[in-house]
Amino acid sequence: MEEGFYLKTSAWKYSLSFVLLLSLWQPTESFALLEEEEYEEPSAQSIEALDERWTNYEEMVEELFRIEEMSEGLLELDVIGESHQGRDIYATRMGDGDQVLLIDSEIHGNEKSGTEAIIDMLDELAAGERDHILEEVTIVTVPKLNPDGSELVKRQNDISWEEVLEYHPHLEGAEPAWYHNESRNGFDINRDFHPDLDFEAEADDLPGTSAHYGFYLTNEARALADLYQELQEEFGIVESYVNLHHMGTPQLEGTDQDVSIALSHPPLGPDNNPKYVEDYPEWDQDKSRRYNLAAAEGIHAHAEDGHEAGLARYTYPSTFDLSGIALGAFGLNGSGAVLFEMAGQQPQVPYDQELIDKVTAGLWGIAESMTDGSVHELDGDAFYDIPKYWPDTPPVSDPEQYVFDFTDDVVGEQPDEWSPIWQGEDEQLTIADEPLRLEHTARSGVRGFTADAVGELYGSTEIFALVQGSNIQNHVFELGFHMSGSPGSENDIYADARLPDDEYENGTVRIMQRSGGSSTTLGIAEPGFEVSEDEWYRVLLQRDAAALQLKVWPDGEDEPDSWQIVTTEDNMYGGQVGFSHSTPGAVNDFAYIGVGVGGERAPHADDDHLGEPVDPPEEGLIRNLQPAENRTLAAGESVRIAFDSDPGLNAVFSIRLPLTSQSQPPTELPMWESSPGQYVGYWTAIRNLSVQGAEIEVKVTDADGNETRETAEGRLNIN
Repeated sequence: MEEGFYLKTSAWKYSLSFVLLLSLWQPTESFALLEEEEYEEPSAQSIEALDERWTNYEEMVEELFRIEEMSEGLLELDVIGESHQGRDIYATRMGDGDQVLLIDSEIHGNEKSGTEAIIDMLDELAAGERDHILEEVTIVTVPKLNPDGSELVKRQNDISWEEVLEYHPHLEGAEPAWYHNESRNGFDINRDFHPDLDFEAEADDLPGTSAHYGFYLTNEARALADLYQELQEEFGIVESYVNLHHMGTPQLEGTDQDVSIALSHPPLGPDNNPKYVEDYPEWDQDKSRRYNLAAAEGIHAHAEDGHEAGLARYTYPSTFDLSGIALGAFGLNGSGAVLFEMAGQQPQVPYDQELIDKVTAGLWGIAESMTDGSVHELDGDAFYDIPKYWPDTPPVSDPEQYVFDFTDDVVGEQPDEWSPIWQGEDEQLTIADEPLRLEHTARSGVRGFTADAVGELYGSTEIFALVQGSNIQNHVFELGFHMSGSPGSENDIYADARLPDDEYENGTVRIMQRSGGSSTTLGIAEPGFEVSEDEWYRVLLQRDAAALQLKVWPDGEDEPDSWQIVTTEDNMYGGQVGFSHSTPGAVNDFAYIGVGVGGERAPHADDDHLGEPVDPPEEGLIRNLQPAENRTLAAGESVRIAFDSDPGLNAVFSIRLPLTSQSQPPTELPMWESSPGQYVGYWTAIRNLSVQGAEIEVKVTDADGNETRETAEGRLNIN
């Protein structure tokens, strides 16, 4: 095995770094695009029960060394990382071309045909049968990216969350990443990627959702991302990336034809998704479709009659947006990214050399098209001519933004841009002024209104509102999207805020779902402020692929950095946007509504939309006053009194004893500035004094003679 083959000018670094194998609880919802059908996992001994023709880890290592020797220097072999169980992760390199093709297999340990195809491909290259390719293309492979899962014949790798924390102690206390599966003791490695290839997770990032980036918590994902970066540094761009998988056993739509191989480009929402275009300018979905077509042409050319009847497009609902999988992360970095999904998984589906040969043919199709440049002449849209096996979904809405500030409406009249839905009635809406706003007076029943200009939407949506509620009884507002249905059978997802109660001192904010008229709480949180009526709030509700996220904050305060609620829902994507309420007599005032669709952000009201902004109170002059907790003193014992403030002030403190006459002010004792802005004083308990709950008050006086007083939270108990 030769070291240092990836960078011609310097040694290729080993990636034996973090040993964190990440794992996914296996989602069962339909949102799991690229969530291949999963069966009951075999036991750890099942590797012995597999068809002996499958290449296990030890045999793969022997094969790679055999091919290296046979190639007489053509194949270069190196280790790019190490699994949690101590197995080396191998990579190979062949060719001197100025464009690079990166292929990996067994990112899921129960999906084995890809490794066999890679070995067959390397054998043929080492035998000198495709030297013309190696003159134009450098081929890099990572067979068995997940060696631990491969040996256990399971999807995940093999690491507990407790072991994860040993490698990432700064994540202590965080929820496990959403793709770590406790019952199967491991991560779905193919959810552990991020298009920022240097990303390092913080505790606040976890647990995440399927719509969010991965966290690079596994050794395997980190090793592959490091390899990808090394290739970027050498070649400028990784021209094509191929991810080899297995799936279930579907049939082509409307036929009894079994699918043999399904192909897909990265599932990243609409082309030119505004979520990505600015940060990832190299991203090119049409390029990925061309490389998928090159794979398809190779597979068809291998078929006896020039047509592989079982070739299909892989499941790709228009709403799917998975930047946390390897295909998405590397596609965003500019690679023509191709997913192979072979029918069936191991151990249920046996070794199938015919299927493996089809995979190899698809890989040759990509490599040959890179060699002669024909991949660049393909029409990417022809990818959609490949048959599919899944029902149609509506196209996602085009990126667009909408603003409703009611400046074109007439005060005292009904607005023109809003229509009733369910039991809503036009006369419930009025344009009011001071401030200019849309006023909604609720009646009995679920009554809603939708924005005519926006119309029917499908997919990712974001809605912002500047809203207040009065005469509300309990919940302040209802703001949402995916509104559809009829009276008694309403459908929507909406945000609301509820007043404080015995359980929640500050009240709650919630994400709710109506489906067929029945309501379900999807997420609930207690905000850091007290919810009340007759107060203006800023509300931001977002659907980002399968993720639903909400933040609510008082007008005049800064928008929170993080969402108060993050959850998932994967059934309701279509409908209209708007508002509703079901409390008779409740009044909602909307001073501003912004809507973003197709990946666009919702416009927000300016900070001073309601007039001059109300500045939050400045931080008190006396800060971090100590003691903050009660202290018990015996005669002769002392207490330290301290606080932070501006430097150069005059500071004193006093001890206020219970039942002391207010006409006899306590003695003020001096404090000194121990360092700039830090003030300290001491008080010693005297004999024959026994009191409970004595207060400590400090006073500071600035250069203009202005006094500020504050009482410490800690009280003194003197025995």
